[in-house]
Amino acid sequence: MIKGGTGGANTNLSGLDFEEQTNLAKHLKDDFNGRYTLTEFIIDKKNMVKKNSKDYHYNVFDEKLQKNIGVITRQFQFYNVLKQLYGFQNIHHKTWKPDEAFFNLDKRTIFIVEKKYQNGSGSVDEKIFGFNAKRVLYQELFNKQMEEPVIPIGFIAMFNSSWWLDGETLDEDKKVIKKTRVDYHDYFSSLRNNGVRIMFDDYEDWYLGLD
Repeated sequence: MIKGGTGGANTNLSGLDFEEQTNLAKHLKDDFNGRYTLTEFIIDKKNMVKKNSKDYHYNVFDEKLQKNIGVITRQFQFYNVLKQLYGFQNIHHKTWKPDEAFFNLDKRTIFIVEKKYQNGSGSVDEKIFGFNAKRVLYQELFNKQMEEPVIPIGFIAMFNSSWWLDGETLDEDKKVIKKTRVDYHDYFSSLRNNGVRIMFDDYEDWYLGLD
């Protein structure tokens, strides 16, 4: 993430603002008029494969349907929830830390969200191609450890529109200090061709199976 080409603490703060803006748990709590209630998802000690993870893990209760429809979590806690729900462990050399993960048990789909906030051109442009590989690796957790029918992974790339669509570099007050011509169509086309869903600033709730 680059702010006016300088980087630094203010850039990180802008990225943290974006993380909070796109916090899926907060979205479910605040934006559905009480439709969903979040309570702690209990993980047995024997399933705590990442024992030091402090990230949230919530049951998602649908007040309208009067049932739990899934579990929402993030970062390393993903692997604890994975073990608790399915008995699976990571089978890859590297351990990924999804920015958000929604196990939609009602729709029998697991949604992985990776977020990329950008405030100027930089190397992160190239890193988004890694989403294609990550989607496959997450899917392999189920392909290699589950009998048919295998649970599908829905992989979401969440971008801030201010840069990725509009080419705007913003100051700390979100005012435009520089505008650059950008065209990421070929990047986005590659992601879509590889099964990655692209979203900007907000969640497409229907895609997540939420009303």
